[in-house]
Amino acid sequence: MTTTKSFFIVILLACLFGLYACSSGEAEPVDAPPADNPPVKVELQPNGSEQGKKETPEPEPSASEREEQVKALKAMIPAELSKLPKTAEDFYNMPPGLFSGTTYGKQKEEIRKVISQIPNIKDPDQETIELYYLALLGLLAEDYPEPLEIINQIKLNDFGNPEVDDPRFQFKEQYNVMIVLDASGSMGHMAGNKTRMEAAKEAIRSFAASLPPEARVGLRVYGHEGSGAESQKELSCSKSDVMYPLQGYDSQKINEALAQFKPAGWTPIALALQQAQEDLRSYKGENSTNIIYLVSDGIETCGGDPVAVAKQLGDSDITPIVNVVGFGVDGEGQRQLKQVAEAAGGRYVLIQDQKELQSEFQKANEIARKWIQWRNGATYDALSANLSQAASIHVYGSNWYSNSVRESYNFLSLFTDLNRLKILDKGTISALEKIEKQQDQIIVKHGREMEAFLRDLNEKSYKEAVAAIEQTYKIRKN
Repeated sequence: MTTTKSFFIVILLACLFGLYACSSGEAEPVDAPPADNPPVKVELQPNGSEQGKKETPEPEPSASEREEQVKALKAMIPAELSKLPKTAEDFYNMPPGLFSGTTYGKQKEEIRKVISQIPNIKDPDQETIELYYLALLGLLAEDYPEPLEIINQIKLNDFGNPEVDDPRFQFKEQYNVMIVLDASGSMGHMAGNKTRMEAAKEAIRSFAASLPPEARVGLRVYGHEGSGAESQKELSCSKSDVMYPLQGYDSQKINEALAQFKPAGWTPIALALQQAQEDLRSYKGENSTNIIYLVSDGIETCGGDPVAVAKQLGDSDITPIVNVVGFGVDGEGQRQLKQVAEAAGGRYVLIQDQKELQSEFQKANEIARKWIQWRNGATYDALSANLSQAASIHVYGSNWYSNSVRESYNFLSLFTDLNRLKILDKGTISALEKIEKQQDQIIVKHGREMEAFLRDLNEKSYKEAVAAIEQTYKIRKN
């Protein structure tokens, strides 16, 4: 037994000695990394600790390379943005950014494609930091309302007021509302829990039903033919049709009209506006109040010039009140549709859903109610008892504030992506965050000042209010 036990002890010692020898020698690791990704070399430090060898830093760009990066950054800045906005005029004259009007999350993939092209300039100075911010403003700047919008809104509120010397806003024998509706393929996009087209059709149906029987309503559509394919462009761009001719409300006929089309093709806005003028040519402005609602979710895509056509429409003898409604449009769309409204001497509004579209149509409904009372013998004094501009001023201030909140939120979301995707260095992003905070404080300050100014006008007459706005903000009369 003792001999056997001694034998096993010898064997055990031999095994331990062999293991010790193996551990002292070099061996290939079990999971060796691929040849193109060698392991980090380990060096023994004087204190006995191990430390990974630092990676070789990237070489500094040459002066010419840096100059090219700055040039590429400047190319991303809209021509209208030459400096950081500071005054109220700077903000409401600033062009809306490419992705303005909606929250970052709804368009993050498109935004990421753009920001991936931003050059990462090492150790930028303050001037370069401001160039970065201007480029980002070109993406996210909101469309702040200008005081002229208040004047146009006051005109609508004061429709029929003898003080309003604009003949378009005076009572006439006829009352006509022509809706010009975008039926291009993008109207199939969602707006809440339904498509933009479904929302628009429901709003139109509700609006038409609520008009007085003596009023007329019509519906013209565009973009409803063909498809978005290049091969279908010529067909789609050549068609704009009246689905419901200008007439009184007929439930069955308007339902049939709305069922005739769905989102399909391209966007011939210029053609549709030109033909809408023809729809109203028998109703001269001398005897008819003609209101046009252009509803679009994008820009002209058929090569027409909607701004020139809108100018012609506004100068025509039908003297229409033109309301341009942007349905969830991006910054480029907002810029063009605002120009269309301005050329026609009308209003531009941005909406996102059915509720906001119905609210816009409600303005035409309120005018119709005033009009029918006027036809029945009521005087303007009776119609305008306790008239106040408070609602318009509240909407103006609310729009300014909501735009500032959305812009700040979108910037913060953008900074997160710039950091997470390693597009810019953390130091650069930190400097941009500081500028954004300062800009947000300026925006909020101006919004409060302008709302307070407009609120002071609340007890003034129409002419006094308009004169004060024009003098303070140097606005030309239409």
